[in-house]
Order: sequence, then C-alpha cells, then structure tokens
Amino acid sequence: MDSDVTPFKGRTANVKVETRLVRRFTKGSRVAEIRERTVTSFQAIEFIVFIDGSLLESQMFHGHRLSEYGPAIEIRAKQFTDGGWLEQTLEASIDREH
Repeated sequence: MDSDVTPFKGRTANVKVETRLVRRFTKGSRVAEIRERTVTSFQAIEFIVFIDGSLLESQMFHGHRLSEYGPAIEIRAKQFTDGGWLEQTLEASIDREH
C-alpha cells in the first residue's frame, strides 16, 4: 500500500505544511530556526522554533493577538542571542515543508 493515509477510522493523513524561514541562529554545530506558517482557515499566523530539526516551541496568533506576533519573535530571537547563539544572515526566504 503506497498511501500515506492511515486505514484506521477516525484518523486523518498528516498534511505537510509549508513554512517560511524567518530567522536562523547557530551555536557551534547546532542550528536553530524560527519558521512561520499562515493558517488560512481562520486567519492566523504561527511561529515554530526548531533546534537541530526538532520542534522546541510553537505559538499561534489570530484575532486581536496578531499584533503580538512581531514582538514575540523578537523576544525569542533575543533569548537565542542572550544564550550565545549567533544570528545568520538570510539571503532570501527559504520555504520548506515540516
């Protein structure tokens, strides 16, 4: 069976979601990324933090909380730099699925 859909009733297929790389930090050989995705079903934006490819944190902003999105990313970025991580310059936005 080549399908990614599970045959068990009540389960849905995992749909890959495209994300956009917003910030990248390194510390030695380790890599941290802040990525974002847009949720169109109810007009929201989410930032997702990965370290070495593993999910660390996710926060979703919608409605009146949309204005908190930018400051929240800045707080997270400051936590990385305060912890000795170096921010990398991004040539262009890198999109990929997670």
